[in-house]
Amino acid sequence: MAIRKHLTYIVHGARADRIELRQMVAWVRQRGHAVEVHVTWNAGDAEQMAALAADRGTDVVIACGGDGTLNEVVNGLDGRDVPLGVVPLGTANDFARQTGIPEDADHAMDVILRRKPVRIDTASMNGRRFLNVSTGGVGAEATAETPADAKASLGPLAYAITAVRKLAGNEVRHAIFASAGFELDVDFLAFAVGSARVTGGGTIMTPDASVTDGLLDLCVIEAMSRRDFAMISLRVKKGEHVGLPGVHYAQLPWLKVTSPELLSVNLDGEGAQVQVCDYRARRADLLVHVQHLPGEETD
Repeated sequence: MAIRKHLTYIVHGARADRIELRQMVAWVRQRGHAVEVHVTWNAGDAEQMAALAADRGTDVVIACGGDGTLNEVVNGLDGRDVPLGVVPLGTANDFARQTGIPEDADHAMDVILRRKPVRIDTASMNGRRFLNVSTGGVGAEATAETPADAKASLGPLAYAITAVRKLAGNEVRHAIFASAGFELDVDFLAFAVGSARVTGGGTIMTPDASVTDGLLDLCVIEAMSRRDFAMISLRVKKGEHVGLPGVHYAQLPWLKVTSPELLSVNLDGEGAQVQVCDYRARRADLLVHVQHLPGEETD
């Protein structure tokens, strides 16, 4: 006999009228599951809704939106051992892509209903949790400055176009990256701190990251000419940049990034302006329904 579940959907307001989403919810209800649907209107809504649903005893909290919605739900579940489900409806859907969660809403729902949740690591920056990758420098600025209408029409290509424009300015930043037995004092163009591997619509900036090792993967790209940075960026897209000149890579339990000026930093695509970034690896602190772990693709 099939197990009936109490499912809570947190839906980004801009996606609430999508036909496939409505059809998927109706289909789940027809199968006898108890369903609640909550639609977000403002920043922070998804976090509050997820926390409330978990506290009320729902079986699964399902993020229906992009990586920003997913990030809010992950933070709402902080300290609450309730499984996360993902129905990817955003532009990049970086976490869904690297864990085999289909873009089709019905098929994504199959992952939630048919696969047991697995326990994975997350990370935090200044106390705020993130699931995937935090970036700073050119990549973070490109994410923050990509217009919503461009993302809607061009998808992940919109991020790349904005990044090329930022690259033309060759905007160098300075920071000290420090951890236990590790220190890097450097002018840089971009950095990434990954619990998982992929950011910016498919760029594999932390290719050796694992969501089960309890470590953060740090990648820093030093200041260099526009030509050299453009060439390295092509390798970064495929995760083939580790070991190249000007690229620093380390695996660390924690990391402190300090800069004399405000840095543009993002967490799963959500932006912030900070001078100090206190990163922490958080071992095995999230249950999530996925097809496979990042880097462990199955046929």
